[in-house]
Amino acid sequence: MDSVRQSTCAHNNALWCDSVLKAAGANSRFQTGFWSAEDKVLPLYPNVVTLTKKPGAELYSVLRSLPSGASVKDSFDALDLSALGFQKLFSATWLFRSDQTNRKPPVSSDWLKINHLQAFKKWLQNWNGNEALHNVLPARLMDVPTVEFAAIQKDGDFRAGAVFNSGPKLEGRDVIGLSNIFCRRSWLYSALHDLLAPFPHKSVCTYENDETILPVYRQLGFEDCGHLRVWTKI
Repeated sequence: MDSVRQSTCAHNNALWCDSVLKAAGANSRFQTGFWSAEDKVLPLYPNVVTLTKKPGAELYSVLRSLPSGASVKDSFDALDLSALGFQKLFSATWLFRSDQTNRKPPVSSDWLKINHLQAFKKWLQNWNGNEALHNVLPARLMDVPTVEFAAIQKDGDFRAGAVFNSGPKLEGRDVIGLSNIFCRRSWLYSALHDLLAPFPHKSVCTYENDETILPVYRQLGFEDCGHLRVWTKI
C-alpha cells in the first residue's frame, strides 16, 4: 500500500507543480513515468517530477535539455543524476493521512478561503517575507478549480496558511495535497489541525524535509510512505 500512496503523493505534487508552471507560461505535460515543464525555471519549483521508480527513456533526453538552475524531484529517491550535471539539493519524507471517518468538530470560523486579490496579497506576505518570490504564485492560481488557498485568521491577522490541491483519485476518491504551509513553528500542530479541519473525509498528502517536525505530522494521523530527493542542475 505504501508504494501506491507514494505514487499518489508524487502524482498529486506533479499536478500542483503543473498548475504553477502553467500559470508562469511554461509548456508542461505528463509523459511516460514523469511530468516535465519547459521554457520556464521558477524558484522553489521543479521542472521534472518522476511518477515511477523507472521512468521512460524520454526522461533523460528532457534532463539533458534542462538549463542550469532547473531542478528535478525524484519522487522515489531512485535516481543518481550526478553524471548528468545535477547535484543533490535535499531529501524529504512523503506523508499520507487516510480519510478520517470518525466525527469531527465543526470547522472553526477562523478558517478562510482566499478568493480575492487583497486577501491573496496578504496571504503572500505571510507565506514568504521575500517579495521577489511572490511572483512564483500569481493571483490567477485562485481561478484554478483544483487549487485552494487557505488561511487561519485570528483578530484580523493570518495565523497560518497553506495551499490545497486536489487529485488524483485513490480507490475512487479524491486525494488533496498540502503545501506552502506557513505558521510559527510552535503553532504547527494547532495550525495544521485547523487548516485540515474542512477535509476530514479526504486523504491528504504532503512531504517534509525537516525530520525534527515529522512527529507533529504523525500526531495528526500522517504516516511515512516513502522518500524523495530533489536535484538541481549545476
